[in-house]
Amino acid sequence: MSRTIRLVRPLVLLCVATLAMAALASEIRQPGQKKVEKPAGKAAAGIKKASKVKLVARLAGFKDWVTSVAVSPDGKQFSAGSYGQIRRWNTSDRKPLATVMLSGGYIRDLAYSPDGKSLAAAGYQRTFLVETATGKLLRSLKGQRGQVTGVAYSPDGRLLATSSDDETVHIWKAVDGSPVRVLEGHSYPVQDVVFSPDGRQVVSAAGDETRNTKPGEVITWDTASGKQLSKLTDHKKAATAAAFSPDGKLMVTTSYDEKVNVYELGKDKPLGFFGGHGRPTTSALFSPDGRFVVTGSGGRAKGKNEIKVWTPRDGEELATIGDHAARVTDIAISPDGRVLFSTSYDKTVCVWDLSALAPKAGKPAAAATTATATATVTVVGKKKPKTLRAGIIGLDTSHVLAFTRILNAEKVAPELAGCRVVAAYPKGSPDIESSTKRVPGYTKQIKELGVEIVDSIPELIKKVDVVLLETNDGRPHLEQILPVLKAGKPTFIDKPIAGSLADAVAIFAAARKYKTPIFSSSSLRYGKLTQAVRGGSIGKVTKCETTSPCSLEKTHPDLFWYGIHGVESLFTVMGAGCETVVRAENTSGRDVVQGTWKGGRSGTFVGLRPGKGYGGTATGTKGTSPVGKYDGYQPLVVDIVRFFRTGKSSIPERETIEIYAFMEAADESKRQKGKPVSIEAVLKTARKAAAKRLAELDK
Repeated sequence: MSRTIRLVRPLVLLCVATLAMAALASEIRQPGQKKVEKPAGKAAAGIKKASKVKLVARLAGFKDWVTSVAVSPDGKQFSAGSYGQIRRWNTSDRKPLATVMLSGGYIRDLAYSPDGKSLAAAGYQRTFLVETATGKLLRSLKGQRGQVTGVAYSPDGRLLATSSDDETVHIWKAVDGSPVRVLEGHSYPVQDVVFSPDGRQVVSAAGDETRNTKPGEVITWDTASGKQLSKLTDHKKAATAAAFSPDGKLMVTTSYDEKVNVYELGKDKPLGFFGGHGRPTTSALFSPDGRFVVTGSGGRAKGKNEIKVWTPRDGEELATIGDHAARVTDIAISPDGRVLFSTSYDKTVCVWDLSALAPKAGKPAAAATTATATATVTVVGKKKPKTLRAGIIGLDTSHVLAFTRILNAEKVAPELAGCRVVAAYPKGSPDIESSTKRVPGYTKQIKELGVEIVDSIPELIKKVDVVLLETNDGRPHLEQILPVLKAGKPTFIDKPIAGSLADAVAIFAAARKYKTPIFSSSSLRYGKLTQAVRGGSIGKVTKCETTSPCSLEKTHPDLFWYGIHGVESLFTVMGAGCETVVRAENTSGRDVVQGTWKGGRSGTFVGLRPGKGYGGTATGTKGTSPVGKYDGYQPLVVDIVRFFRTGKSSIPERETIEIYAFMEAADESKRQKGKPVSIEAVLKTARKAAAKRLAELDK
C-alpha cells in the first residue's frame, strides 16, 4: 500500500545515496536469529535483462509474511512489519536496530511522521505509535473493529488517518491520538488511505477480494470537513492502494483487476490505465521527483510477483523486477529516489538500487504533469515519447487514407505526436463490390504515404504496436481481430464493429479473455455540440432526435452499414440505458426508430435514403441544443491515439454494445411489424450466439 511518507519533498541525502554502493558481500545477523541478509549474487537473475534496477540486498530471517515497509523522512532508517513485530535497520549499512514487538497480528502498514520522530503501525483493531529513536511504544489508538489496513500522516504532521476492513477511515490528532472524526461511506473493507500532498484531501481505496463481481471503490474526502467529494468505481475488482504525484496533479490506484488506473486532479474518469502486470496490483508510489511510478503485484496464481517501474503519462516500462517468490505486499522509496524497498509473502525484504533511473547529470528532472488530459509527457532521458507503430487491416474504406494523412503528416498536433501508420494488410470485404473495388486504388495511395504493404495479419502484427481494424465490412471483424487480441495489440475497430450483434458481443468477450483493450466509434460522436450536450450543457437530456444518411447493405442489419453514424450521435447524447425499441416507420426512403430509456426518456433516430448531412436536436432540463453534426475526423483520431497510449476507451463497453443492440432490436421490431422489442431480449440471444461462435473459432 502507498502512504504519504513516500510523497514527501525530495531530500538530497548523501547517506542514502551511498546505499547503492554498499558492499554486497556483508552479512548481518540479529542476536538469536539466522542470517538475515543475503548478497544479491544469483538472486538478481529475477530482474529482466532490460531492467536498470539492481538488487542490493535481501533481508531474510522472518518467520511469517512481511506485509509492510517504510522509510524515514531523512532516509536514515527503514522498517518492515510482519506478524507481531517491526524490524528496523540503518539504511547506510543495513545494520539492525532494536526490533519492536507488538501484539495484535500482522502489521499491515507503516508510516513515519513527517518529523521522523514516530512510526505508525497498522495492527489488528488498533494502530500503534512507536518512538523512532528508541523503538518504544508511545500509545495505541483503538476504535476500529477490524484489521487496520492503512496508516498515513498529513503532510504537516498534525493528523493521522487509518483505514480498516470495518469499512471506515478514522482521523486522529497525531500529537495525542485523540479522535477527530470517522469517515463512513464505503461498502467494502478499506484497504489503504493516503493524504494529498497539500493535505486538503484524504483518499481511501476499498474492495472485497473475495467478491470478484464487485467493483473497487476509491473515495476522496475533504480533510477539514470530512465531506465525501467523489467516489470512483472504475476498477472492476477490489481497489488495493492509492498514491499521489508529488505535485498532487496525478493519482494512481491499484486493484485486483490487475490494472493501475491513472487519474488527473479533479477528473472523475481515468486518463487511462497501466496494464503491464499479470497479477493483482497491490501497491504504488511515485518517485519523489514525479518522473516515474513504481507498482507491485502478485497473488491469485503462481508467478508474476513483479515490481514495475513506468512513466505515468505514456505507460513506458523502465524496469521490471521479478525476484520475489510470492506476492509483493508493499514498496517504499528513499527520499532521494535512488533506493527502493519491497516486502513480500516470501518472508523477505529486498533493497534495490534505482540510481540508473536518475536524471543524467546537468539535466533537471521534469515533473510528470501536463496541462491537458490528452497531452503526453516526454519520457525523461529521451528526446520524445515512444513512437507507436500503427498497422491497418483492410484498405476498402476512405477512412484509411484520412486517418493516415492525419497521423503521418509532416506537422501534427501535439496530442497526435508519436503515432504513425507503418504497415497495412489490404484485404477487407470478401464480396461487397463497393468495398472490393476500392482496394487496389487505396493500396496504391497508402503506399505513397510511406506505408508498407504486408501479405497477412500475422505479418502485420510483428511490425506494429497498435492496430486500426478498418475493413468496411463488419462480418470478418471477429476473425480478423482474434490474432491481434491474442498478440496483445490495442485495437481501434472502425464502424460497424461487427456484422451482427452476436459478433460485437463476441469481440468484447475475446478482448476480456486476452486482456487486450479495444475501442470502437463513429466520428459523429465527436461533434462539438454533441459533446457539449453529453457534458451537461443543457442539463439532463430528456429526449433527443438525430438524423443521418442510412444507405442499406443486404449483408448487414439495416442500420449497421450507415445508420450507425446517426445512432452513435443519439447514444452519445442519451448514454446507455435504453430499454425498448420500436421500428415506427420503414419505407424505401426513410427509417424511424424510437427508443425508450430508463426513467421515460426518449430517443429517436431518423435514417434517410438518399440522405445528405447529419443533424438533430436534444432537449434537456436546462434547454435545447442542436446535435449530431459532423466536425471532421481529427477529433476521433485524437481519441484513438489517446486510447493507444492509455489502453482506456473513452466509451463504456456497455454503451457501445447497446448501440448495436438498439440497431438489432430495430430489425427485430421490423420483423414483428413494429412491435416493441426489449434490448435485454436481443442481448440474451446475442450472448448465446457469441459464446457458440467463439467456441467454434477457438477449436
